[in-house]
Amino acid sequence: MISVHYNCEDSRLNKIGKGTHMNRILKYAWYQLIVILVATLFGIVSLAVIAVYWRGKEFSALIPLGLFASVHLFKVFFPLKPGEIAFDERDETIMRKATRLSFTITWYLFAAGGLIPILIIGNGSIHVMYYGWLVFFAAILFRIIWSISAIVQYRRGSVIAHNEQVEGGVA
Repeated sequence: MISVHYNCEDSRLNKIGKGTHMNRILKYAWYQLIVILVATLFGIVSLAVIAVYWRGKEFSALIPLGLFASVHLFKVFFPLKPGEIAFDERDETIMRKATRLSFTITWYLFAAGGLIPILIIGNGSIHVMYYGWLVFFAAILFRIIWSISAIVQYRRGSVIAHNEQVEGGVA
């Protein structure tokens, strides 16, 4: 049995759950992903309950989805500690790649979501609320894709940094 041991103070080796320091951007990506998934689940359950028990009464369907606003409370729950670096060049590159990927995927899905009903209905009319919900779900999709992309890039970077250190570095 081969066992590999390494001693590293590098914060790039983000071993979640192992007691090491998690990068701030990675922490934000996890926080955002969890909040959006919980808010989506809460919104779906709330809308189902509203549809069953509040039939015929005035109620905004967006009220249960207000939980999505808690994504912006990251700085309240995880304040920047004195001496802590918010992000470096590697983090900036990861954020840029995640933003580009999520924008590209969201744009194509948004365009398809806007054109497919027109192609199916033809000359018929599409309710304007459809496009409002399309924009809303495109924004949620953008954040989900951004979070997953950032998490995957950090994981990939952790594996690459770990392999370089175990193998003796780049030649």
